[in-house]
Amino acid sequence: MFLSNVSLFDFRNYAELDLTLERSATVFFGGNAQGKTNLLEAVALTALTRSPRTQQAAELVRFGQPAARVTCGVQTETDRDELEVRVMLSPTAAGARASRRFTVNGIPRRSSDMIGSLRVVLFWPDDLQLIKGSGEGRRRFLNTLLAQLDAGHARELNRYGHLLEQRNALLRAIRDGRQPLDELEVWTTALAESGAAIMVERQRRLLELQPIAAAFHRELSDDRERLELRYRPAGARIGEAPQELVTEQLKAAMRDARDEEIGRGQTVVGPQRDDVEVWLDDHEARLFASQGQQRSAVLSLKLAELHYLAEVTGEQPVLLLDDVMSELDPARRERLLAALEPGPQAMITAADLNDLPRSILERAAVFRVEQGTVHA
Repeated sequence: MFLSNVSLFDFRNYAELDLTLERSATVFFGGNAQGKTNLLEAVALTALTRSPRTQQAAELVRFGQPAARVTCGVQTETDRDELEVRVMLSPTAAGARASRRFTVNGIPRRSSDMIGSLRVVLFWPDDLQLIKGSGEGRRRFLNTLLAQLDAGHARELNRYGHLLEQRNALLRAIRDGRQPLDELEVWTTALAESGAAIMVERQRRLLELQPIAAAFHRELSDDRERLELRYRPAGARIGEAPQELVTEQLKAAMRDARDEEIGRGQTVVGPQRDDVEVWLDDHEARLFASQGQQRSAVLSLKLAELHYLAEVTGEQPVLLLDDVMSELDPARRERLLAALEPGPQAMITAADLNDLPRSILERAAVFRVEQGTVHA
């Protein structure tokens, strides 16, 4: 699988762009706020159906325009697919409401069915906060990986999100005296069943990812540190428990927390509260690791994600590197570069070409980005 071209229309600061890409590496350089990150964001949006930078889809549309379009050509061993995302604005009393539409070869698709048509591994500067940041970032890391591996899991995540919204709305209505308590059990059961499916799959995949991340980290630390990933589910003990038992555990945890949930108007157990702990030797990296150790752990996770996607699917994902080379010291930079030899197709941004080693520049297509225009 490789990305053969990207076309943009009224996306962010791009009025129009049609760009053919190389199978190996493509470098985009230029000053800040010129459009380098926007280009990678467009590819990520097509692959994941959501922007990794904003929850507000209206921000993706060029100022003053009614809609934006991103089209990506994806070449596989046997076929070429055209993936398209449209973001359309509708005026409302509060401003503009954005809706999204997805197509593959002109045929409409649901967002969950679009994921996996183009697989990507993203590495943004913010990812260096993956270890010491909140659990939300680590859950997003897991969700992104698993959704790209299995369309069924992507659909389950969507289903769980809708069920969670409905149950939380009911909890607030019960708190305010607008709904009876006896309606809660139906939503509790449905949410527990969906949550258990997500948790069991997270546990399985994390167990498979763990030795890969540990092996990369041994290399990065010159075999001085041992990295371990520990899944911390909220409201259940997974282990080797069957999914039915996990469902019952979640239902029991919600019943035990019922008064708290009604008072807060939200569900307090389930996969939306899960976390993944990263341990170095006998210490949790979030609390005790140095900044350098945390960056090595993040890099190990990203390299493991890249390797695992390729191993499970049989196809290399596209690697999106947004100005991270300048954030890494020479040793970690060299380890990341080693993953690109021969490695996956990569799109790399940099403010200055001097931030990139000559080994990349000698074999990459290089473009300068200026005010939403890409120059060869």
